[in-house]
Amino acid sequence: MHRGRASAIPLSIVVALSASLSAQWRAYPDRDLPRKADGSVNLEAPAPRTADGKIDFSGIWQNAWFVNGRVASLPVSPPGEPPAATFADVFANFKGELPLQPWAAQLKAARKEQNSKDNPDAHCLPMGLMQFHMHPQPRKVLQTRDVIVTLYEGNSGVRQIFIDGRPLPDEDAVPWWYGYSTGHWDGDTLVVETTRFRDGGWLDIYGSPLTDQAKMIERWTRPNFGSIQIDITIDDPKAYTKPFSVRVHHRIALDGSKLDAELIEFICDENNKAPQLMVGK
Repeated sequence: MHRGRASAIPLSIVVALSASLSAQWRAYPDRDLPRKADGSVNLEAPAPRTADGKIDFSGIWQNAWFVNGRVASLPVSPPGEPPAATFADVFANFKGELPLQPWAAQLKAARKEQNSKDNPDAHCLPMGLMQFHMHPQPRKVLQTRDVIVTLYEGNSGVRQIFIDGRPLPDEDAVPWWYGYSTGHWDGDTLVVETTRFRDGGWLDIYGSPLTDQAKMIERWTRPNFGSIQIDITIDDPKAYTKPFSVRVHHRIALDGSKLDAELIEFICDENNKAPQLMVGK
């Protein structure tokens, strides 16, 4: 079964897709979950912790804007806090003038005018961290003492965040699609820094650019059992006039009163029709 090539097709079609298709594993008992008196999962229960007392981000997560195959309303950020990003446009909830350099604004407009046909995701290439953050298909977070790994169902993406104290690589490191990520703890917040991106990246479907000069700083919090909030700051002086921040909301994946099934296999280039369908003007 397949949830569909969600990010490589127009959003109107994404909305029609159902994320209710379960994986092929047989039903297996859930681990102990916090529950209310009626037996439902208590999403407001305290976030779990690892053996060494750190917040545990492990689990299968859905983007809060697309839950169980339906578009949901995102929380509105309080004044002065980062606005919620959207899958189509990270700047959708910004007020006033956007901080794009003139060439970056022109490039984004050109990418959008061409129906985003050159988005790497449409060609089964890595879509970039920001698009992964906002992708409608789920992701699985695996956390150990030294590394946090995120397995993305979309395009079978894999990201590593090293939390073992190592420094970021220097400028001699080969640029990567996802960059290089290290994290450290600030109380109950995981602060992640990522650098050494490849040039020519896409932050969203419309094509807000990301260059090889970018640094991404994420602040991961898990305010309760059922949610993760990630505040993301993009500092890319090559493409933007100043750093800017957005917020991403994730919800634990549930199927009724149980955790959702495992991720399904996603082989992006198998029968991929997106390049033929996404033609420019």
